[in-house]
Amino acid sequence: MNRKTLLSLATFAALAVIAIVVLRQPEKGESAKDRPRPFPTVNATDIETIEVTKAGATIVVKNDGGKYKVTAPVAYAADEPVAKAAFEALGKFQIASLVTDQKAKQEEFQVDDKAGIHLVAKGKGGATLLDMMIGKAAGSGTMVRPTGKDEVWQANNLSRYTFEKNAADWRDKSITTYTATDAENIDVTDKGGAKIVLKKTAGKVGSDDKWEVVESSVKVDKLDNSAPVGIASTLASWKANDFADGVKPADAGLEPAQLTVAVTLKGGKRATVLIGNKKTDDEFYVKTPESPQVFVLKKYNAERVMKRPIEFRDKTICDIADTDVTEIAVSNGDNSYTVVKSGADWKATKPAKLDVDTTKITPIAGAFKEWKGSSFADDQSPKANGLAKPKATIAVKGKAGATCTAKVGDETKDKLSYHVLPGKGNDVYLAPKWNVDRLLVKLDDIKKGGTPVAAGAGGPPNPHGKRP
Repeated sequence: MNRKTLLSLATFAALAVIAIVVLRQPEKGESAKDRPRPFPTVNATDIETIEVTKAGATIVVKNDGGKYKVTAPVAYAADEPVAKAAFEALGKFQIASLVTDQKAKQEEFQVDDKAGIHLVAKGKGGATLLDMMIGKAAGSGTMVRPTGKDEVWQANNLSRYTFEKNAADWRDKSITTYTATDAENIDVTDKGGAKIVLKKTAGKVGSDDKWEVVESSVKVDKLDNSAPVGIASTLASWKANDFADGVKPADAGLEPAQLTVAVTLKGGKRATVLIGNKKTDDEFYVKTPESPQVFVLKKYNAERVMKRPIEFRDKTICDIADTDVTEIAVSNGDNSYTVVKSGADWKATKPAKLDVDTTKITPIAGAFKEWKGSSFADDQSPKANGLAKPKATIAVKGKAGATCTAKVGDETKDKLSYHVLPGKGNDVYLAPKWNVDRLLVKLDDIKKGGTPVAAGAGGPPNPHGKRP
């Protein structure tokens, strides 16, 4: 192929790319000054209500003297930042240019009655200030159409996302709100009568406030300080994931509640939450005593507060710093191994011929510092949790005679944790699966030239249970 032909093909390809880009862009519009402005200029402070309709569902939000509230489909306090952003956006948006006046283009720009968001802003006395369809984003702007007209305009300083929300997203999802440092006492009581009372002391555990047990129906030899710290900080700004409108508290397991958690604040005020039954395997019902509103929380959100009295026991499985670990022995079927530290290197004594990569053992040794269970198994019977015949056994030795062992049983039904029985004590813990899996490596993962352990060790999963 000669040079002239190649140049012709390159030119054709470039023109084709340009044509595709042009076809995907809105038509070149007229300047806004070439036609009468399609919408009047509105001050956000003049807007009293906005009505947002999408797919036949209408949400009405009202500015009531600077406080926002949802008035339809249910009457409820609005999410202040969400509502305020919507009202302010309508006072700031500007029309840039006319894109098209062809009705056939409405669907393409999502300003038709099916895909568009119908927005009506009203002022005092119910006078309509704005009435438009909000479409898709295009370039630096958003497509809009005056309701009842065919003209499609490009607007700046207006985002479809600001208004494209379901009814729950417009409502205030706050369950409890207070200043976290004001928390002074925590009371937890379960349906069966088990109870624990804690108070904050003047001391610190690291950077966290120190708590102590005042009263408990279950024995707590050593407190897991992270449990009260987590409750106090979580309830300071606890938000629901959704609303369970129409669900009766009794039907949600909230009368009586499965668990009641109360935080006493400075001045004597209390923030109390009631935790009920599961809605699904991944959701729980929750409410406060002061309101009939029932909320729905995702499991990961509820479990930050849902601590039975037994959960306040220290759940340390092992606590040996990586620099102090001298031997790691894992009994795990064909992937059993024992490694011993020799100077700065690690050597395998089992299997004898295994040539381990020290850089792959180092992250394993780091797993034993403050290795804790996340919770206690509901059924403490070792037989029920696969611990009568464990999947694996982990034994660690450290300097100055430090040792710890742990048996690993079955996975939980959600596949997010293992049942683990430490060598000391009889409590069966739930340990995060990602944490245990970085110890139960395959031999190929730790030998020289094998798969790097870091790829399987990872870090803690995100709140939805998946590794980031």
